Amino acid sequence: MKAPNMTVRAHSSSILKDLSLKTHPLFTAPSHSSLLPSTKLLKQTHAKLLRNGEIHDSLTAGKLIADVATSHYSNLPYAFRLLSHPHFPLNTFAWNSLIRGFAEGPIPENSVYVYRRMLAGGFAPNNYTYTFLLKASAFLAEPRLGLSLHANIISRGLDGLDPYIQTSLISFYAALVSVDTAQQLFDESSMRDVTAWNALIKGYLASGQYMKVIRLFQVMQDRCNVCADEVTMLSVASASAHLGTLDVGKWIHTYIGKNKLIMTLNLGTALINMYAKCGDIESAIALFWKMEEKDMRTWSVMISAFSLHGLAKEAFDLFMDMQRVGIDPDSVTITALLSACSHRGMVKEGRIILCRMSTVYNIEPTIEHYGCIVDLLGRAGHLDEALDLIRKMSLKPDVVLWGSLLVACRVHRNIEMGKVVADEILELDPCNAGALVFLSNLHAAYGNWDRVQEVRDKMKEQRINKPPGSSLIELNGVIHEFLSGDKSHSQVDSIYMMLDEIGRLARRKGHKTAMDGFPFDIDDEDKEVCVSQHSEKLAVAFGLINTRPGSVIRVIKNLRICSDCHEIMKYVSEAFERTVVVRDCNRFHQFSKGSCSCVDYW
Repeated sequence: MKAPNMTVRAHSSSILKDLSLKTHPLFTAPSHSSLLPSTKLLKQTHAKLLRNGEIHDSLTAGKLIADVATSHYSNLPYAFRLLSHPHFPLNTFAWNSLIRGFAEGPIPENSVYVYRRMLAGGFAPNNYTYTFLLKASAFLAEPRLGLSLHANIISRGLDGLDPYIQTSLISFYAALVSVDTAQQLFDESSMRDVTAWNALIKGYLASGQYMKVIRLFQVMQDRCNVCADEVTMLSVASASAHLGTLDVGKWIHTYIGKNKLIMTLNLGTALINMYAKCGDIESAIALFWKMEEKDMRTWSVMISAFSLHGLAKEAFDLFMDMQRVGIDPDSVTITALLSACSHRGMVKEGRIILCRMSTVYNIEPTIEHYGCIVDLLGRAGHLDEALDLIRKMSLKPDVVLWGSLLVACRVHRNIEMGKVVADEILELDPCNAGALVFLSNLHAAYGNWDRVQEVRDKMKEQRINKPPGSSLIELNGVIHEFLSGDKSHSQVDSIYMMLDEIGRLARRKGHKTAMDGFPFDIDDEDKEVCVSQHSEKLAVAFGLINTRPGSVIRVIKNLRICSDCHEIMKYVSEAFERTVVVRDCNRFHQFSKGSCSCVDYW
């Protein structure tokens, strides 16, 4: 294995020198009056080895250290004292056991201190030593430490010789440095077990490259004999949920059954989440009730699924069922419930939940909970109450919280409050595209063209752009992505012909293009062209061309669906007798027979 391009040459001395053994409030050996059962037994074993002299045998002593270090983190000081005794026979196995215990304990950096002591004592580290140390580096989220350890591995000639080290390096680079470098190491590795595949897959998942997760899993199945395990399937199910690829999700579920993987609690919960976020709420419900074991996370995921689909009554009913079976809600459950209130305009219920959080559920409101309430009040038009809540809450408002209120100000055309909110956002994030565009349009509305140009020049100089509209649609297991105005697809002519047909049918029904939210100095004709080519319209046109009559069209949109696209989807569902399911950044919209499941409240 070659060293990656980002050479690790300079870090080893600084990182590995500056650590010393640290303590932690939880990190104390238990007193004699509160010994853990395992601790008491270990002390008895230690005493027995001392009496019969077996403590001087290095293998026996090493086994004792391993048992003590891995039994419970509170026993680590005891293990360290054993290892530090001048007459205790030491070996690499004993040092590794202590390094492992510290790496997996509450203070992972102590493993590096023990490593330094090991080197100072003249003991040579082996492949297991670096596996544990790299794990500590990942826990600490300290890339320089991992880079310095890689330098040590290379200098000792251990790189490329051991699958444990290779996998640990792949996992480290994927998590903390660069998934591209992790891919490089993976490609150069000759020993790729399921753990190595999982490390790379998780790296792509963490970096938001969800399509690469799916492709890598497919390559794993096509080109090697490695069988996926629960960790693999959890990552792939999560990627499918993010992408909204129902066909891939169903294939994952089938794969689990076909390969006789155990449907664990975590895996079942992940599949429920996947089905819900892919738009198949019925399959999510069926799997939820089929699961024999459900924990708080499973209940919360299902409540969140109902919320995402605008099924507020079902969310509240399940919340009551959850408490009836003796499971108390956590912070995530409450967030899902408040979100359900927001999607249905249930202001009274949302206020009640917020009041009960501390007194009934013993949960202190977080910034996410306040964000849901601000969103709920803002959508319902209670802008003054939302602003007053932000001003009075004990937590410092963040950009997301102010952003919810800014959207509400734009929807309800409260220009004065919108300016105040936009200024608050720019104070926290001077490069916030949404706030800058809002101010630009506000100045344009009043004819302050110098200020408009000033805002736009700032955005241009700092390369600030609103994220482009992007929509995904899956066809026969292949994901097709469209951007607004996209003309790169191989079926571009047919897609735009279908767009024209959709527009013609909509105009015949009296549709007029909604052009809210565009800069005031763009003429109406250009606005209309831009709106007519929004990414979700392109995706739906593609779906109409390539799927059977009567089949459901499912689209995933990265932004909030605009009012014009929302109306057009109604016409499509009626004129073509299709169900169109659109998941935008907030929720699901299911269009059928000319109406939407959101009841035009979103």
